[in-house]
Amino acid sequence: MKIFPKLFLASSMSFLVVIGLMLFVIQWRFEQDLTRYINNIETNQLEVFASELEEYYAEVQTWDFLESNPRIAELILRQSRSFDQNIIIVPRAMRERRRFRFSFDEPNDTRAMGRLILLNQEKEVIIGAKELPENLIQIPINFEEEVVGTLALLPSNKLFESIDLQFADAQRQALYLSGFVALLIAAIISLILTQNISGPIRKLARATRSLISGEFKTRVNITNKDELGKLSRDFNILAKTLDKEAESADKWLADISHELRTPLAILKSELEAIEDGIREFDEETLNSLTHEVKRINTLVNDLYELSLSDLGAMKYQMVETDIKTNIESSIESFRDRYREAEIDIKTNFDEVGNILGDQHRLTQLFTNLLENTLKYTDGPGSLNINMQGIDNEIIVSFADSAPGVDEETLDKIFDRFYRVELSRSREMGGAGLGLSICSEIVDAHSGSIKAKRSSIGGLEIVIIFNKAES
Repeated sequence: MKIFPKLFLASSMSFLVVIGLMLFVIQWRFEQDLTRYINNIETNQLEVFASELEEYYAEVQTWDFLESNPRIAELILRQSRSFDQNIIIVPRAMRERRRFRFSFDEPNDTRAMGRLILLNQEKEVIIGAKELPENLIQIPINFEEEVVGTLALLPSNKLFESIDLQFADAQRQALYLSGFVALLIAAIISLILTQNISGPIRKLARATRSLISGEFKTRVNITNKDELGKLSRDFNILAKTLDKEAESADKWLADISHELRTPLAILKSELEAIEDGIREFDEETLNSLTHEVKRINTLVNDLYELSLSDLGAMKYQMVETDIKTNIESSIESFRDRYREAEIDIKTNFDEVGNILGDQHRLTQLFTNLLENTLKYTDGPGSLNINMQGIDNEIIVSFADSAPGVDEETLDKIFDRFYRVELSRSREMGGAGLGLSICSEIVDAHSGSIKAKRSSIGGLEIVIIFNKAES
């Protein structure tokens, strides 16, 4: 069974059970209240009837006339204004002799049959049932401030009178009709609610199947403000991310093939030239071939580093490391090359303490930054390296001289294979992976890295690390 009929049946059955329970409770409560109301009316009538019996007793001052002549009892009862055509009483003497059966104008009216009981002063039954129930409604009959008898009525626990039954039936029909209308409205509400829930789910299911088939441009338009709406927005974000990743993967492959194609083409042309005798295999040719092989090797190593980072397999051995010493050792390894390129290195290091990091990866980070400046900065030029500690952070900056970078390209400078094709680009400028690797290393150390325009005309890379807890 699909989710739509499941939800509809579940909600409809819930409404049905609730409405049925309400109808049962209301019907039961109505009958109880109606019976109690009738008993209250009968109690009031019983008081009036008791006062009339007091008048009869005052005339004869005995109850013997009722036992000896049941017709008198019938006459008294018939002359009672309160219970006329409402209550039927069978006197004890007549019930025992079975000679008469008292009834009134409506033969089916038996509501009070056997319920009215008359007791004498000694609590003996004069008229009514021999066995007295416990829940009798009793009204004393007084004569000269003395209780000479008791008129009792057994409360009814159900309806007998036809008019009462008709009224109860009318109320029951109205109640059932209301229940049917309520159930119909509940079914409509269930249908709307079910459609509101299952509709977005079906849309998400179709969109998910499209996403599985590789259609990453798929989007869902669900305007709900509930969890389904939030899920649809998350789905769209996921689809957009997958679409972006797919485009990045395609661009990644295109960039890799482009970067590998250039040195391979140079190698191929050099080897073909040597093979055809156009070019001699001398030291200059060997250096050219070696340079292209190193370029391919560097590219392959950078790709390997990035793939390890993507897979989470790049190993880090985090220990407390003196970052100042690490930078200074990296600078010393570049002193001669910077001197040949006529680029002056200026440092300004504060005592900042240690960070929790991997010494090898940090050396790789600073080496890439120094290599990047060496490739793209014109000589004579300069590189200013500053380090300072602020609160629990260590800020390291590498600022070089011209040429600079356009403001709009600063956000892209850490993208893979991104190279500025204008003033900072050289023919042998690399594959554009160095800064991407730097970004991965800084991120692994829970730091941040950003690029901005340098105050001395070039590019400034700012890195922020957290100090090691002492």
